[in-house]
Amino acid sequence: MSEAAVQVTALLSRWREGDKAARESLLEAVYPALRAMAQKQLGGDSEHFTLRPTELAHEAFLKLSDQRVWWENREHFYAVAATLVRRVVVDYLRKRNSLKRGGATPFVALDELTDAEHPVLDESVDWLLVDSALTDLEADDAPLAQVVELKFFSGLKTEEIAKVMGSSTATVGRQWRFAKAYLAKRLQAAAP
Repeated sequence: MSEAAVQVTALLSRWREGDKAARESLLEAVYPALRAMAQKQLGGDSEHFTLRPTELAHEAFLKLSDQRVWWENREHFYAVAATLVRRVVVDYLRKRNSLKRGGATPFVALDELTDAEHPVLDESVDWLLVDSALTDLEADDAPLAQVVELKFFSGLKTEEIAKVMGSSTATVGRQWRFAKAYLAKRLQAAAP
């Protein structure tokens, strides 16, 4: 475990024990990771998205500071962060799309989206449809949805996702393949 991971886990423990200063130190310690997560998520598509990595990280940071969750460790914390990053992105896209008139977002197959270890936001993907499909998957099988969420929005590697999930990397791989097929089928059905 890296020194930063140990520090975050120790701060989480101190905060759980009632140390209010640990909360502020924790948020300061994880902000750079949130910024990096946001940078990965937004990639270099500044031409289409007006949301910037700093804004995404800041919004996620604010939402994290309002959470009443007792994080078990660094990985659990980043799993919650992934959920919040997803919510910020989806809220941003909903607001942006409500301001737009006409012009549907083009469809891209999920396979094209997920070639990289960590997919990034891309104008060619209907992320609101992805969010809707992911919400439905969560209702059917919450662990599968969590694997997708961690893969898309957290920046965690497969081994770290397995640790968060309390399972093996092989299990996470199987869950990812199944969830990807489920989402691809849903997205294909919704394609124009």
